Amino acid sequence: MSPDQKSDLDLELELDTRKSLYEFIKNNPGTHLREVQRRLGMSIGLLKFHIQYLLTHEIIIEKSDRYYKRYFLSGRLGSIDKVTLFALRQQNPRWIILYILEHPNTKHKELLVRFDFKPSTLSFYLKNLVDKGIIIRRRAGRASNYSIIDPEAIVHILITYRPSFLDKLVDRFLETWFDEFEGDGS
Repeated sequence: MSPDQKSDLDLELELDTRKSLYEFIKNNPGTHLREVQRRLGMSIGLLKFHIQYLLTHEIIIEKSDRYYKRYFLSGRLGSIDKVTLFALRQQNPRWIILYILEHPNTKHKELLVRFDFKPSTLSFYLKNLVDKGIIIRRRAGRASNYSIIDPEAIVHILITYRPSFLDKLVDRFLETWFDEFEGDGS
């Protein structure tokens, strides 16, 4: 057999590998290459090969945020959901979003105390979230208050992709949210 020819077993393994990659991206949209590699236990070379195949055949798409290329199924999510998932896939912005969801009209000082970030670091995260249209900043004199623009959309994304976050803070938030929702009689 020449090096260019593949056995049936090689093709089958490729298909199984590609299928598991596809399923992973379907269930964990917005994850980046190294996270996919860690979670699937694939070599980086093999992973890049299959990602390129899926990209070339327009089965998945690749979107870049500031630091990572993130993967989604083609046509699966709207652009707002992708932007929100970019933010929720990063630990510190996710924690800020969850806190603001639970505490609307949160002051900048409150967030500094809660997260023990440097003021410039917190301001960077907040500006980024405002620019992405996830939170809104309202000036109150010299202070700023922050709220989530569309809390229901954030909660929907958290519920839909809950298993993919692997974050106890997400679990705790959703448990509280479900308790309040069910206690509401709604």
